[in-house]
Amino acid sequence: MEDVAELVPYLLARLTRGADLTCAPEALRVLMRHRWPGNVEQLYQVLRKVVSRRRTGVIRLEDLPPETRVLARRVLTPLESIECDAIVDALLDADGNKAEAARRLGMSRATIYRKIRGYGIATPEGAGVAR
Repeated sequence: MEDVAELVPYLLARLTRGADLTCAPEALRVLMRHRWPGNVEQLYQVLRKVVSRRRTGVIRLEDLPPETRVLARRVLTPLESIECDAIVDALLDADGNKAEAARRLGMSRATIYRKIRGYGIATPEGAGVAR
């Protein structure tokens, strides 16, 4: 975990070629909590996605890709990863409203609650979604 806190500024400087891009504390906490089965290369690829959308300023929680918001206890299958990303995107689009996200995905509210728990989905604190 400590390595992630040191690696993020280094990798951001490398990706931006010294441009002024930093990581907000809450975004860094999510990155530190995330399991990185692909090690540094996976972290690098995630930051590369972020830098492609934001070259300067501060990386906020909502700038992070969906896969970083998942605290899965196991490696997800490709199908589970797709479903998990769709749930995260729907929750973000619905400002954290689980019932609305479930409606948009064509699933019941009970199902989305179960899947949020099962996948360990975390969203921005202000979005109204349980962490």
